[in-house]
Formats: sequence, structure tokens, C-alpha cells
Amino acid sequence: MKKFYGVLAVFLFVFAFLAGCGNTEEQNKEDDKKNPVTEQSGDNKEASFPVTIKDASNEDVVIEEKPEKIISLIPSNTEIVYALGEGDAVVGVSDTDNYPEEVVNKEQVSSYTGINMEKVLALEPDIVLAHQSNLTMWETGIQQLRDNGITVLVVNDAQNFDAVYTSIEMIGKAIGRTTESEALINDMKTKLDELKTKAEAVTDKKKVFIEISGAPEIYASGKDSFINEMLEVIQAENAVQENGYPQMSEEAVIELNPDIILVTYGAYVEDAPAQVMDRDGWQDVTAIKEKQVYEVNEDLVSRTGPRIVEGVEELAKSIYPEVFGE
Repeated sequence: MKKFYGVLAVFLFVFAFLAGCGNTEEQNKEDDKKNPVTEQSGDNKEASFPVTIKDASNEDVVIEEKPEKIISLIPSNTEIVYALGEGDAVVGVSDTDNYPEEVVNKEQVSSYTGINMEKVLALEPDIVLAHQSNLTMWETGIQQLRDNGITVLVVNDAQNFDAVYTSIEMIGKAIGRTTESEALINDMKTKLDELKTKAEAVTDKKKVFIEISGAPEIYASGKDSFINEMLEVIQAENAVQENGYPQMSEEAVIELNPDIILVTYGAYVEDAPAQVMDRDGWQDVTAIKEKQVYEVNEDLVSRTGPRIVEGVEELAKSIYPEVFGE
């Protein structure tokens, strides 16, 4: 059972970041250049319709009127829509959506295995917000929706802060909330800058091991991950220098000797930090000796939406409570 939950945790976390295709930060920047967001609104910053957007599937998506019924197939899209003030228009979400609380009352129309086509068609949405991360897996379903006359916008798979801003801008233009999206992006940038300024007070840089799946199959967040960029913002060092989300042997982690261990899978494993603390042979690891093993909210550090800056702050408070604590 522990093995099952470990595998589930790493699947959920890596799916959120890599989305099968494993786009790197540089690739996402190139994708942003190739897939610019455009709209037919002249000099007016407010969204006017019809609007045309080049989405992450390289389609020119035409939205004739402001959408009144929105379906979101992934939690990050949903959180962006709500943050932009269009939560009431959401009629369908994924089975992993849990924020804000009211989404639990929405119809669940998608999962990691696919799209419930019957439910989506019955809801008669004006727009379906899909995601580049599951584009390959859902390609047939997305095409079927388009063949049924439903507008589908594939949002980019953000692997860095700039790409998250692009996602927010794209959705904002699609749902008629361009002013709100601009304000949200500016607010996120301001908060991120505040965290960077606070981090200048860090004098003892900590080496951090981010464990996204526990024993016996330990996986970690590596050098080119979004979490690595978050750690850099707050002047922390990623203990894992391999790219992606590598599987780690216990011996390798012991050799790394991190100052702090953060686990992201607490929602699937009971008292995950205690289980790490009790591992045989780890007693000489600095994080274990100093009792510096903590749980962080996976949703905050993996969902590439408005709360990603809160994820940075949670990491910061766990690693440097003397600098970022209340």
C-alpha cells in the first residue's frame, strides 16, 4: 500500500510539472515565442470579441463572444479563472480540483485518464480550457470536442514564472478579463519581488532535498524543475543536481546530506515527515539530526496558477523561518 501511494504521489506531481512531454524551461520560452497570444481589440486593453488566440496546440482559436459557460480540464486553469472573477461561469472541472472550495460542487468532467465526453457535451460549454500537459493523451478527445463545434483552448504547460504569466494572460483574454489578468500578474510579480528582497537577508544558504515520493521508491525534484527556480528565488540550494525528477536511492540521499528535507506527498501518506525521520541509516543526515524535515502543500508548489507565489513563500518559511517567518 505504501508503495502504491508513493507511485501515485510521484505520478501526480510529475504530471503536474512535466506533462509527459517534459518541456524544459528553454523550450517553453521558445513555445511562447512561437505561440503569441493575439486579440482583435485594437488599442483597447479590455477584451473585445471576437478574439483570436494562438494556443499551445498551435491552433488559431476564435472566440466569438464572451464565454458564459466555462469548462476547465485541469486545476491550474480553474484557479486562474476563479482568480480573474469568472468562477460563477465555471460549469465543469476535473476530479482533482479542490480550490477554491466551491469547485467541489461543480460537475467533474475529466481525470488523468481522459475526458468524459458525454458530460462535457451535455453541459454545452462556450469554451473548454484544456492544457498542453495532457495534449497527447487527450488529443482525440479534444478533436472530438472541436468536431462537435465546441471551442477548445489549449493553455501552455508553464515550467517557469514567465510561462505562468503567459497562461494567465491567455485565459484572461479568452474569458474577457484582460484588465484583471494584467492586475493579477502585476500582483504576483510584486509579491515575488518582495520575497526576493527578503531573501537578501539569508546568510547561511541551506541545501534542500525536495522529496516528491517516499520510500521505497524515492523521487526528487531536480535542477531544471519549476521548484528549483522557486528555491533560487529564496537563496536556497537544490541538493539534487540531476535534471527532471530523478529516482534516488537511499544511499544517494544520505551522500547528499541535505540540511533540510521537504516532502510534498503528505496528502497521500500519513505523517510523511515522521516516516522520513524514522528511516534506518539516516541518523547522520544533517536534516535528520537537526529535525529539519517538513511537509509542504503540493498544490501550492505544483499548480502553475495564481497560488504559485504562495508556494514559494511556503518553501521560504520552511527553509528560513528566521527570515520569512511571521
